[in-house]
Amino acid sequence: MVDTPPPDHAACAGCSLADARAGQHFTVTAVDDERARVTCLRFGMAEGACVQCVARIAGGPIILKSGRQEIAVGRELARRIRVQHREPVGTAAGEGGR
Repeated sequence: MVDTPPPDHAACAGCSLADARAGQHFTVTAVDDERARVTCLRFGMAEGACVQCVARIAGGPIILKSGRQEIAVGRELARRIRVQHREPVGTAAGEGGR
């Protein structure tokens, strides 16, 4: 299966979680509507929250890590969550990540 390349990080200020690829880290910048905002709050993903895309299930949800939990977010909700790409905490150039 061929997956589309991730969006350019510099141009990702208006991306949604539906654009996320496994391994990418994001900061939630906005949620498009009140109902989606309430759902995000329940998941611990309020504006300003840091999340990581763990996996994308083909034709299904996007698996995110938020804090210590992993959450399956449906594509429709993911499209309503605006994010900005960020570098993982503690992985500055040369640190190796783990």
